[in-house]
Amino acid sequence: MTTAISPAVGLRNAERLLDGTVGAAGSSARLAAFLARQTLEELVDERCRALGVDAPGANMRSKLVILRSLDTTERADAAAVAWNRLSNVCHHHAYELSPTVAEVRDLCKVVAVLLDPS
Repeated sequence: MTTAISPAVGLRNAERLLDGTVGAAGSSARLAAFLARQTLEELVDERCRALGVDAPGANMRSKLVILRSLDTTERADAAAVAWNRLSNVCHHHAYELSPTVAEVRDLCKVVAVLLDPS
C-alpha cells in the first residue's frame, strides 16, 4: 500500500536531500530527482483534473500532450521540459556521470514554479 503525499511536501523532501539536512545512502541528487519527478507527475495529474480532464490510465507523455492543448504554453512547456530532464536524470547509465546537486536543484525550481495553480 502506498501513501500519497502532497506535491509541496514531496518537493520539500527533495530540497532537504539536496541541502544535506536529510542523509541518504548513495546519490542524494538522484534520489531528490526521483522525488521531484513524482511531485511533478502529481502536479500534472492535478492540473489535468483542474482543466476538466481525468485520465488515470494515461501515461505521462499523454498527460503532457493534454496540458499542451488545454493549458498555457508556458506551463505546458515547463512541465514537459522538467519531466523529460528529470526522467533522464533518474535513469542510471554506467557511462554517464551522476547528476549534480545544482542540476537537480534547478529542476526543482521549475517544479516549484508549477506548484502555483495560477
